[in-house]
Amino acid sequence: MNTNISNTVNCGDKIFATLECNGRRLASINGMGFSSLEAVKRALLDLAGRYAGMAIVTVRNCTQGWRDVTALATMRRPALMSQVSTVSGNGQYMILWAS
Repeated sequence: MNTNISNTVNCGDKIFATLECNGRRLASINGMGFSSLEAVKRALLDLAGRYAGMAIVTVRNCTQGWRDVTALATMRRPALMSQVSTVSGNGQYMILWAS
């Protein structure tokens, strides 16, 4: 839902933004110094790390008084096989899970 068609971000604007996937907050930003809406979204993606799927990005410009909610689909490459599993002595793969 865009409450304002021409949402702009200036470097001095106070920004609050979140990235949520399946109701779980993966990243949030609360600060200033962003020059565009795309820069805010890029920073959220960098903070979220490796995830794949549908997410909701909410950006609120507290200075100008608008909010932007966007659905975002990502297909980030998974970690290399050598990073996510090891081979045991009997030849079985042991998959390491991070919580």
